[in-house]
Parts: sequence; C-alpha cells; structure tokens
Amino acid sequence: MRGSSSSSDAGEEEDFYIQCDAPNCNEWHEGSTLSPPITPLLASTYETWHCPSCIPYHGPSKVKSPTSTRQGLRKKRRIEYIKLNDPAALLQSESNNIGVAANDVQEIDFRAKLELRRKKGMFRQGGAGCCIQVSSGKNEFTTTHVDQHGFNQPVLFTSQLPYQIGLKVPGKDGTAPFSFDTVAKLVGPYRKTQVIDTATQLTTEYTLQEWVDYLNTPEKERTRILNVITLEYSQTPLGRLVTEPQFAREVDFVNQCWPKTMDDLQRIVDHCDDSNNNNKTKKKTLSDNGHDNDNGGDDNSSKTSEEEEEDLADLLKELQEEIPRVSKYCLMSAAGSYTDFHVDFGGTAVWYHVYFGQKIFYFIEPTPKNLKIYSEWATNGTAASGGGGGGSKKSSNANAFLPDLITSAGGDVFEVYLKKGQTMFIPSGWIHAVFTPKDSLVFGGNFVHRHSLEMQLTIFRLEKKMRVGKDYKFPFYQKLMWYVAWDFLKQRDDLMVQIQDKDVKNVMGREQQVIQLISGKYPNHVLLGYKALAKELESWSRSKQKTNTDQFPEHMDVAKVAIQLGELLTKCVAHIGVNPKKEKTKLKQDKKEAKIKLGKKRQNSQISQKKPVITPIKSSSSPPANKICKVEGCSQYKRSKCDGYCATHYREQLSLQSGGDGIDYHAIPPPGRGCKVDGCNKYKKSKCDGYCLMCFRASCLKTPRRPSSKRVG
Repeated sequence: MRGSSSSSDAGEEEDFYIQCDAPNCNEWHEGSTLSPPITPLLASTYETWHCPSCIPYHGPSKVKSPTSTRQGLRKKRRIEYIKLNDPAALLQSESNNIGVAANDVQEIDFRAKLELRRKKGMFRQGGAGCCIQVSSGKNEFTTTHVDQHGFNQPVLFTSQLPYQIGLKVPGKDGTAPFSFDTVAKLVGPYRKTQVIDTATQLTTEYTLQEWVDYLNTPEKERTRILNVITLEYSQTPLGRLVTEPQFAREVDFVNQCWPKTMDDLQRIVDHCDDSNNNNKTKKKTLSDNGHDNDNGGDDNSSKTSEEEEEDLADLLKELQEEIPRVSKYCLMSAAGSYTDFHVDFGGTAVWYHVYFGQKIFYFIEPTPKNLKIYSEWATNGTAASGGGGGGSKKSSNANAFLPDLITSAGGDVFEVYLKKGQTMFIPSGWIHAVFTPKDSLVFGGNFVHRHSLEMQLTIFRLEKKMRVGKDYKFPFYQKLMWYVAWDFLKQRDDLMVQIQDKDVKNVMGREQQVIQLISGKYPNHVLLGYKALAKELESWSRSKQKTNTDQFPEHMDVAKVAIQLGELLTKCVAHIGVNPKKEKTKLKQDKKEAKIKLGKKRQNSQISQKKPVITPIKSSSSPPANKICKVEGCSQYKRSKCDGYCATHYREQLSLQSGGDGIDYHAIPPPGRGCKVDGCNKYKKSKCDGYCLMCFRASCLKTPRRPSSKRVG
C-alpha cells in the first residue's frame, strides 16, 4: 500500500502516512513531518517513493509518467547538467563570501606556478622550522605531551602505523582492497557531493557514482582536473569503519562538551535557574503571561515533571540533530588537483591520513601579519599594500599568488610531503594549500580543542570580518562555545562538592582550594584561552544581533554563564601570576629568536656542505693593491658592493651561500659584459663604446661637442 490515513474523530484532519519502496526498508513515515510535506495528492504522483535515508543508496523517488494527464499539466522539470569543459558554466548562483562574475573566470596552471617558485627557492623544503616529525613507533603525541609543550606546529608521523596513534582505517587487515568504488557503495552512489575544478577553483555537484566514474577514467583522457574535499560520512556505514586518532577524540569539544543525555540538560537547567527551590525549565513566553493567573494562569505558568521531561526530550532531540558533524571527511583527489590557500573553518585543527596516493602541503604560519595579508588576499583586497588608492590596487592584486605576497613581506612558506600511510595533525589557524601529484584517497577530520582557544576565536572573528557564508562556517560554533563554558563551570562545581565532603567549613577556603586545583590541572596557555573565551562570551551575551541570539542555548542563562566564567578565570590567571600581554610579548620574542637561530644554522650548514673552491683569475695588467680582488692569486679589479671580490668570485660566493643551487639572486655582469668604468656593476649597452647607459651619458657630457658642418646648397 502506497499511503494510509489513520482514523480520527470527526472534525479533525486525518494523519497521512507513506511507505518507502526501497528494498529492505518498507518503513512508514508521517507525511506532515517530511520535507517537503507529503499529501495524498502528491503521493499519488509517485511511481516509487524513497525516504530521505534511502535516497543516497537507491536514488531519488520516481514520478509517474505524465502521459495519462492532460496536455496543460505536462510540465517537465528541465535539468541542465554542468559541462565542465566550459569554465563559465561552473559558476554557482548561490551566495558566497567573495562573489564571482562570469567575465572574471580565469583558468590558472597551479602546477606551473608552484614549480616556478620551487626552482626559485621560495619554499623552505622538508618543513624545517615548521613541522615536527615523529619517527618512533610510540605514540608520543598525547594530551599529556600537548599540555606540556602545546600544539602550535604541524606534527607529521612518518613511519607509524595507524593503530599506533589510535587511528582505525578500513582494508588494512588483508581483506578486499579498498578503493573509490568501495567509498561510493558505503556512502551511497546517489549521494551528492561538491566537486572543485582545479583550474578555476569553482564548484559544482556530482553524485558519488558519477564522481567514481570520473576517477576510473584514465588520467590522459580527463578533460578537467577535479577534487572532492567535503564528503562527510560519519552517519554512513563507512563511518563505522573509520575511527579518529586518539588525541583528536580526547580533546574534541564536540565529544566532550555537547549535551548527549537528559541528565546533562537537567544539570544545566538546575545551575542556571534563578530560583533555588524550583529546578524546572520555564519559557519566557509563559512567564510573560503571569497576569492571567485569575483565569487559570497557574496552569500555564508552571509545568508538571512529566511535561518538563517531555520538553527536555524534545530539546535533546533537537541538539542531536544540530550536533556538528565535522570529525570525519573523505577526500578523493585526481592527479594534479590543487586546493588553494585557506584556513579551516572556525580555526579548527585537522587530522589527515593518506590512505593511498601522495600530497604536498604548503604551510604559512598564522602570525598577525600573515593573517592580515591572507584576509585581504582572500577577499580580493590590496594585500600588503600601504593604504589608499582603492580600486586600481585592488584589481591589480586580485589575481596575486599568496606565497608571493607572504615572502615579499618577509614571511616563509613551508613545503611538506605526505606519502602513503603517513598521518599529519595541523594546528588551529595555519594557512595551507594542498597539491596532489597522483590520485589520492585521504581520511581526515576537524576538531575544536582547548589548546588553541585564542587562535580559534581569532579565526572566528576573521571569518566574520571577511563575511564568509554560512555554508562555509563551522556549524553551530557559538552554541558549542556556550557548552564549553558550561563544562568548565561544571568542573568547578564538582570540585566544590568534593571539597565540601571533606568537611571544609570555610566557604572562602573552599573557593581558594578550587582555584588552586583548576590552576594546577590546566597549563597556562589553556587558562589564558578560556579567559579569552569568557571575554568573547560576555560580548555575545550583550549582543542583540540575530546571528548571535539564534545560537543562545534555550535552556541556559547565557549572561550568568559568561559572568561566572569570567570571574573564575580572572582568579585563576591571577593565581598563576601570568600577565597575558607580557606572555604574548615573550612568545613573540622567543619565536623571533628561534627563527634567527634557525636561519643562521641553516646558512652555516649549507656553506659547510660545500667547501669554497675558488679559482684565481689572472690578467696581463695588475690593478693597484687597494683595488685588487681579495681572492689570493686573482688579478682582477674588485667591484663595488661585492665585499672585496671581483664580479666572478662574488657570484661564486652567492652560489655557495644559496646551497649550491646555481640561482643568482643578485645579478652581477660576468667578465666581458660589464661596464668598463672601474667600480660600476652594470651591464654595458650596445653602441655605447663599452659603457653602461648612465656612464655613457656622463662621458658624453664631459666630451665637448664638435661644431657640425652644414652644406649649403
């Protein structure tokens, strides 16, 4: 039976139910609860109907053939499939954070861009000074290690097996091989996913079966290079085969702080209720109707325990639907695909495991200067430009390559290679791009944690400033932060109860002991992060913007939570004796000193790798002793701004200092091509008697002109 109406009393509308036609499902669904709602008239138009959970695996519902209907009702929905050979067709009509016009679509060869800058030595190879490489078999990257040393740099596990870091991935036990086709079967061949075109960095939609068909096409026959990086699979059969690394599970705020039971909600209500005698939830709409007490208002202003439980059950169901699901992503990339520089939403940290294939990461440290350049570049702004000007500068830098802007401002871009079986953790806020040399399958995920709260809030404010669209933000980020604050206060309350059980009668003494215990439990950088969160929450609680108020938990007194968290963290920070401003200044100085030491060490190691072998150049006419090259046996003139060397030997010195790569960063004319004026380091110009243009003009001014003879005819 396709549909069924339940019997009801006269005068009431009948409830309509519809049954799913997918094999092994056959479940009944109430028509009014579906989106869009299903009515008996609408149900009669379907030949086969599939419920929302079956659509990814069995395809969309099929509508009956319109041949039996009247001619005037024959309206077919026109489906225009995206043709990827036309880049302009990739443009979406949806709102995004920047907006692109059809005439602004440009195809860029990112492989050539990266290769050119690699040859110029713009990227620091091997991740030196950027990435912490762990090669031992033990799992040293634990919460205890991060509490002591922090999590401010990418961590690369070069030789660890997945189980050694608590990561579980499929197909590693000698069973059937795991491929792109397997992903489509487990997630659903009709599941739609976003596909990024590498040349234009624009997106379109594919079903997974269409995407797998593309990947199974030989590389030489692919007309476009495409990439999938947003396939979330936690609620599919594939989600049961993959388990996040141990560290990500232990520190993830979604796992630790998001309410999951009725007891969690009830405790929040009890804590935030202004009345100590009544621990029941009250809605504002009911409290505003207190003037109706004479007409039975008592029934509306209070609820029974059963009604309270029903409200909490409904609220828990809502929260289970809203829970951010960002911890499991599957990335399937074609060879040559490239994801341009970005920061993961909400400043989240990332775990990244290369199942097969290869990846190349390009990292930029999230310093305030680099983040400013990035934000202006991402919004087509005048990155690193000094001020005014407006339109012309903005349009000239709209297509700039971010590494060029970063290095010209004195920053570094790090290049890190990931091979098959390797895993990486990326900390919050790091700007990165990813290039794929060969077809790759990657399992990864995002997580918010307590070790980088300040950076996460910085990225949140940056996204707001850049006007990033809702679809590209961390889902329910602000609501999660309210539950993080409550979880911290809950720990305070638990410690108060434990101390009270030990017969400590002095209330002030109990509070001091709680502050000591909390200050000893968390490292300084975590307490400073929670203090920054408390300051941000106070700002949100006073805000009247809809974007902020919509994410206030309905059952929580947000103002009370923000004030209590701020007071508690102020006492904790005062107890540990840390000045946040001085701490930040010290960290900046330490980073600067470490960078200088690393640069000197790198330069010395490169020079020591290749000993200078300088061949003296002999000339028939020896220059004076004060103008001769300082290389012993050389009889050439020394050049200005060459540290006492002639041009040839100065070029050799530069080549040795640059690591022997043969790249000339300061162009000096070779012998025979320079200006003949002693001390000039410019090229000679043709038809200038061996001078450069400037020296030739000077010689012309010194030489008196001869009177020209004119013939009179």
